[in-house]
Amino acid sequence: MSDILKNSLKSRLLKIQCHFTWNLLEEEVDIGIMEIKLYDQIQFLNPERKYRLYNLLAYTNHLRGDYEEAIAYLQKAEEQIQEIQSDTTDARRAIIYGNYAWMFYHMNHFIKGYTYVKKAQETCKNLESSQRQNILLFEIYSEQGFSLLAFNGRHSERAKDCFQRALGLDPENPELNSSYAIAVFRLEGYNCLKKPLDESFLLLKRAAELNPQDTVIKVLLGLKYQDFNNSKEGLLLIEEALRATPEFPYLLRYVAKFYRRAGMTDEAIIVLNEAVRLNPTSSHLNHQLALCYKKKILALKDSARKAKLQFQSTRTYTQEIIEAVSCATVHLEKAVEYKKTFVIAYIALASMYGRANQYEKAEEIYHKVLHMDNVTQEQKQELHLNWANHELYRRNWEPEAIRHCKAVIKIKCPTVFRGYAIKQCKILAEEMISKNPSDNTGNDLLDFIHQHDEKNIAETDNYYQALQLEPDNEE
Repeated sequence: MSDILKNSLKSRLLKIQCHFTWNLLEEEVDIGIMEIKLYDQIQFLNPERKYRLYNLLAYTNHLRGDYEEAIAYLQKAEEQIQEIQSDTTDARRAIIYGNYAWMFYHMNHFIKGYTYVKKAQETCKNLESSQRQNILLFEIYSEQGFSLLAFNGRHSERAKDCFQRALGLDPENPELNSSYAIAVFRLEGYNCLKKPLDESFLLLKRAAELNPQDTVIKVLLGLKYQDFNNSKEGLLLIEEALRATPEFPYLLRYVAKFYRRAGMTDEAIIVLNEAVRLNPTSSHLNHQLALCYKKKILALKDSARKAKLQFQSTRTYTQEIIEAVSCATVHLEKAVEYKKTFVIAYIALASMYGRANQYEKAEEIYHKVLHMDNVTQEQKQELHLNWANHELYRRNWEPEAIRHCKAVIKIKCPTVFRGYAIKQCKILAEEMISKNPSDNTGNDLLDFIHQHDEKNIAETDNYYQALQLEPDNEE
């Protein structure tokens, strides 16, 4: 009998619009990191948005199997919409009822599940039979878009589509305009070779006008001004947002990004240290801090070279480089501790171990990443290129460096890593031929390059641009 009840309930549940039917889990998500982001936003976002965050926290607790906590968050969502009565209150309740029904289904409380299915269906039916049908559609599109955007960055295209549909029903809605602009902004970051980089600019400007208290929108607009070489205007927006919400980790990471791209590395480090203090277990923030220290290392090495050319002491620079390498290493170790699948942080950590002459640790990390299940083709290229540089510049072992460069080139993705590997192989081949024209090794290496689809090399300039714009983009 219970199987009949269960199957009958599930067939009804699949027809309900709520978080359980929106395919939020199309890709692997780190639930712990997701929940930290949601907790941060609860503290700083407009109270009217909190019920959506509670809905999502209920869903993430279901994923962890903590149904009591999940139910508690659904109750908080109900309380929140009760406090802020609006035309969309009933539509919001319908979504929450759907979540309750699914939760009780997973808890094997099928009678309670049926009760909430009936509540959801009756609420939707009442809305559809009145002049408020558009309100139900508006809330479904809005809630689904918000959930997709919050849950996984790779859902941005789907989120954008939801926001467009909702805006068709309420074009002047401030929250929707903000969410739509953020979705487009993220898409430009992920697909900046395929989409124009200025599409989000006007959307962010409009969102800032409609919702002047939204500090996240101000910071993203500041970054767009920076993209268009107007850092002065961007800095005004960044500092204005920072004054309004100085302890919002989600916002601080974008502030730091602006500072880092503006060459204000020390300022970026200060901001990120504050963000890490507020959210010490954030793998992303620790990774960003490491990127800042890496940039500082490169600047210090450049200063040391200039000082050496002028016969000045480089002792101070050397000590500062050692300290920066140590700081970067610590934060990268934390990044991979808090996110075990953080591939690019592992690669950066191996590189930093190499800088610190900890060669065994570096090679241990390279081998570990090589055998991880979640490594993309592009990340494999980055891995082998870093490994090649490690062999060439740290261990002075040219044959191994060439082997890893070849591994990069064999992967056909037209990335900046592939372009660098090809250039590196050409340089090494030409040096071999110059040193010993009778040795065929150099000519064989050139033949290898020509055999492996050199037509895509020109595309690497675009990928270099992408890397400059989004050097910390996990996606």
